[in-house]
Amino acid sequence: MTQSPGSPKVLVALLVLAAFLVTTALLMMGPLLVALAEAFNTSVAAAGQLAAAINLTWAVTALVAGPVSDTYGRRRVGLTRPLIMAVGILGSVLAWSYGALLACRLLTGVRAAMIAPNGMAAIADHFPPAQRGRPTSILIGAMFLGPVFGIPLVALLEDLGGWRLPFGVIGGLCLVLWGLSWVWWPRQARSAGQRVAFLARFTAVSRRAGIWPALAANALYRMAGFGVLTYLAAFLMRTYGVQTRSTALPLALVLLGGMLGSLVGGSVAGRTWRIRGVALALTAGGVLVGSVFLVEVSLWLTVLLASAGMLLAAVFEPIIWTLTAELAGESVATANGMLAFSTQLGSALGASAGGVILAVGGFGFVGLFCLGAAVLAALILGQAGTSLSKPSLVPIGQEER
Repeated sequence: MTQSPGSPKVLVALLVLAAFLVTTALLMMGPLLVALAEAFNTSVAAAGQLAAAINLTWAVTALVAGPVSDTYGRRRVGLTRPLIMAVGILGSVLAWSYGALLACRLLTGVRAAMIAPNGMAAIADHFPPAQRGRPTSILIGAMFLGPVFGIPLVALLEDLGGWRLPFGVIGGLCLVLWGLSWVWWPRQARSAGQRVAFLARFTAVSRRAGIWPALAANALYRMAGFGVLTYLAAFLMRTYGVQTRSTALPLALVLLGGMLGSLVGGSVAGRTWRIRGVALALTAGGVLVGSVFLVEVSLWLTVLLASAGMLLAAVFEPIIWTLTAELAGESVATANGMLAFSTQLGSALGASAGGVILAVGGFGFVGLFCLGAAVLAALILGQAGTSLSKPSLVPIGQEER
């Protein structure tokens, strides 16, 4: 049956496409690091800072995006995001220096930040509570499934036409998304006289019990995951002599492990033992992804270890979004923005600190870094288990004023 403009199912389809493009833009630097290092006469570790750059503006913008979305509506945010993102990515095609590409990556992060806080809040707007689980799990799955196809596509495009071609293709798809959103994104009336009220919204969310341990654990989880995804392709190329195009399948398998882990996490997000379970999964996943860089075995055994590690660690993903929704109160997008901030802060540290560690100690120390971040996230969850193990007793929108 054909869906009418503005229908909830069409909204989910737009969010899935946005998630595909945003996660691809976030992680696309991994297969390009060696080529960019050669193009700009720098090291792989220095090129890795380009992967971290998008996370910096992403993190700052995510904090602003939540209150703006809560106040001015999801459609406005949904329309501006892909347009500005397209400008940043297409501008990368014309980058003539390391600094120019860095500036474009920073611009890309400004609007890429909108997808999680605005998208999750839009689902809450258009689906009753009992029906939100499925579209939320679909969106989270798309955030993993996108790179399963998108990152290998980046590697293949680089092999065919150089490092600029992937930026051109992804930027063009962002323009397509903007056009579709203009026509199909649901329209909602906004009450007159609303103010953004940043401080009031942040204050209300920050007082919710358990929110800060959840944000800290999320940042550490992202440090571990982004450290692996940023430097895995370079590790395979330098350690096993793999060509850029040949990293496509290994990267797809690792990302597929992450997608499967998110589906497992969605099935246990409502269980009373979810915190203990995800803490154990994070620890085991950290051990596996850390061993990828620490132990030289064979190419495909390395890929298997990385995929299994991502599967276990990614169980955390849907659980943390579920927890945030339970803790959010009425400012759902604001809480989502805070979670997105911690996500990008952790991702930036994973790429940036990972590059420094790589330059100082080699890939083995990158493995120890990822292992330590995952274990520390598990410890924080374990310590905060009492406040996080049960859903909030105050329904969203019903907290005291």
